Amino acid sequence: MEERPDLISTLPDDILKNIMSMISFKEAIQTTTLSTSWRGLMSPYCVSVDALESKRELKPIIESFMGSGESFRSFKLYLDLCDRDFAVCTRGAHGELHLDFSGQKEFVPRKFGMVLEHSTCLGPRFSSVRTLHLRSVSHFAGDMVGDFFSGCRILETLKVEKCRGLENLEIKSSSCLKSLEIADCPNIATIMISAENLKSFSYKGALPIIQLMNIPHLVDVALNLEDGLGNKGFDCEDVLSLVSSVKDVEILTISGWLIEALCSAGVIFSMLDFKFSKLKELRFVCSKISRKTHDSVSCFLNITPSLEELLVKVDEKSRPVECAFTNQYWHEPHLWKDYATVKSNARWLKDLKTATIVGFTGESDQLLLVDLLLHTGINLKEMAVFPSAESDDCASWRVGRVPFRHDSIANATSIEAENKA
Repeated sequence: MEERPDLISTLPDDILKNIMSMISFKEAIQTTTLSTSWRGLMSPYCVSVDALESKRELKPIIESFMGSGESFRSFKLYLDLCDRDFAVCTRGAHGELHLDFSGQKEFVPRKFGMVLEHSTCLGPRFSSVRTLHLRSVSHFAGDMVGDFFSGCRILETLKVEKCRGLENLEIKSSSCLKSLEIADCPNIATIMISAENLKSFSYKGALPIIQLMNIPHLVDVALNLEDGLGNKGFDCEDVLSLVSSVKDVEILTISGWLIEALCSAGVIFSMLDFKFSKLKELRFVCSKISRKTHDSVSCFLNITPSLEELLVKVDEKSRPVECAFTNQYWHEPHLWKDYATVKSNARWLKDLKTATIVGFTGESDQLLLVDLLLHTGINLKEMAVFPSAESDDCASWRVGRVPFRHDSIANATSIEAENKA
């Protein structure tokens, strides 16, 4: 088969840079894998930094780099005393800045804390930085990153990831910060966030202590606790404090094991002094659907009166989490009741319009969850069920209309099989 000529890569660099300036920063990074021509647009140049003076030198170096005319460019910072990579800085066309410290290889990362706070004092400004991505920050770079962050006064998006030694993170922003993502920091134990304009918060990793303060405009929260408890025990009071702090969001993604753990510790959601009154979209992510799962989901749904969309995703690759309760809630732990009792005590979800289950295998507990949703969703317009990738004998199906009166799956109408063979 005759290969087609690569006409794009033969264009002049100025045109290629103009193309890159019109796409997202993530897409622009991905284009560097296309050919050597694309990689050359972002090839780094090197700047040496004395380890003893690096904190003082970092800000003016990056400030000069951000003010240069080229849209996409990288540079490497080297430590003269260590003769190794210190950081790679990459700039995008729309105020994106990546600071990657992964060149500092440590077999045993030293634990450290990091405070990111916007300064009200005059000083070096980074007026063009709207998106900041911090990767693999170490104990050596923590203070410098905090000093640099203080000058990013119009920062809208912040991502912190793969900081192995990071143990405590505190973020204080009274300015423009709207989106915050923290991911894959395995040693993190506490996160404190105060950001009055924050709208979106996403966390991925093991459960830490998370304190959200002065965040009145928070709309979208994702708590992907796929790594379970880490090296910590389960403290019901800390978890309830976190759940309470996000009660006014409209979109919530949460690991199912956390809700199961709260129920197992004795929490009765309907007896709490708060509800998720504004919640429109709810996404549960769990390793399997068991009796505990559909019972705890039913309990949690009792405090989501305005829910419109529900997604339950079964990820069989994720590890199940078992909790040893060191600090239980003030209620006596309630026993898991028979399904008929759970179903009769479930509250109707009058606003629920769509329900989706992904990873369906047809097991009895999964069928009970489907039945429960059909029972409580009295105005449900559609339910979609998609099989697990490992399941060969399950078909996707949808419920097109659900009558007002129904007691079981058999009473649903317009069930259409959609085989994915």
